Amino acid sequence: MDKPGKILVVDDDPLVLEALHQTFMDDYEVLLASSGADAIDTVASDQTIETVVLDIKMARMDGLKTASKLKELSPDIPIIFHTGYPGDYSEDEIEKGHQPFDYVGKNERPARLIRAVKNAVSYYRLKTGQSDLASLAREQFGMVGRSRGMLEVYRTIEKIGPTDNKVMILGPTGTGKELVARALHKRSNRSGKPLAIFNCNHKAPDLVESELFGHLKGSFTGAVADKIGMFEYADQGTVFLDEIGDLDITTQAKILRVLETGEMQRIGSPETIKVDVRLICATHHDLLTRVQENRFREDLYYRIKGVTITLPALKDRREDIPQLIDFFSHRYCARIGSGLKIFEPEARDYLIEFDWPGNVRQLLDTVQSLIDLSPSYYITRKEVASYLVLTENPADGDGSFADRIRDFKRTLILKSLDRHGRNVSAAARELSLDPSNLRKIIKDLKIKLG
Repeated sequence: MDKPGKILVVDDDPLVLEALHQTFMDDYEVLLASSGADAIDTVASDQTIETVVLDIKMARMDGLKTASKLKELSPDIPIIFHTGYPGDYSEDEIEKGHQPFDYVGKNERPARLIRAVKNAVSYYRLKTGQSDLASLAREQFGMVGRSRGMLEVYRTIEKIGPTDNKVMILGPTGTGKELVARALHKRSNRSGKPLAIFNCNHKAPDLVESELFGHLKGSFTGAVADKIGMFEYADQGTVFLDEIGDLDITTQAKILRVLETGEMQRIGSPETIKVDVRLICATHHDLLTRVQENRFREDLYYRIKGVTITLPALKDRREDIPQLIDFFSHRYCARIGSGLKIFEPEARDYLIEFDWPGNVRQLLDTVQSLIDLSPSYYITRKEVASYLVLTENPADGDGSFADRIRDFKRTLILKSLDRHGRNVSAAARELSLDPSNLRKIIKDLKIKLG
């Protein structure tokens, strides 16, 4: 099996060289250099090196000068500074010598350097076109599609993920903003620490404050025990606030304090707690409009804006729908333990032509529901059309699109069970379903038969 990359390790201490060689030899082809001059000669003679791990404090030519020379030879090559003397050089000096891909102290845990090298090799391959961006996104993040809009999303994730930049994810509801947040965290140097996810949509301000910042026992009615909030739980990691545009003004002020000072307090506690988190936000609202309407703080808006990633609506990337159908079908059939069900060509055409007001989430729910409800292993255009006619109006009913689909399935099955005296086999015959499959659906929907 080919190793996933070739790296160069540069250090004038032979013990460090040997230790790093042992660390990386199972996963990479590792070249070693004991001086800056040796490193320059190696890169000059081998254009397949994908990352350099470089000591800064070395005799004759230090790491900063070496990095500058290496970038002249190979401008795209990522360089990770690895030093036991971080205080000897200021950040300004390091940036003058070379803006590194990452900076890892020798006193840090090996996992930190291992992760940095993995990210650097991946970044190099993407930047130089040696990796299939869409395949990488699918394998590592569960994100499917090769449309121009999605490729731009993947590129931004690879570029911004390893940084500490704040990120704002925009796009209609159901386009997969949480998947992007998870991908950014996975790509970051904080990936070994927690990712806390919180949806701000339609929640009471007191509940939001408790979830985000925690509380002490007895601080309000119902506070029966101490609670750690999202920001404290995710210290050194990432907090993802979905639908941040729905936050109340008071909570917005408390989030601003965390971002400006790194400090927070649990409800009912006078103690100040220090936290260090990367903040990723998402919204389908126009936040600038909300600022103008005095529904969102202007100072918080500019604090969280950061890098913007915009997810396209599914109808604007129809070329991705066939891949999404196959991905969802294979995954769901494997999960429920059934044979693979196939959408006939005309059924696939119908799915491609549909406008999908609920976006990818609606397509996922539709594929899974049709797999559950279809009596055969070949799903027809008529079945797809009939199902979407019943569920396509998102304005009817309350709750999310997924909730309404779940209610539709539950009602359909309850009516059939009622007509047949709760007899599952008889209901299955009426619905043209296998009885064992119907029992799985009943269990998933939490329908009581007794």
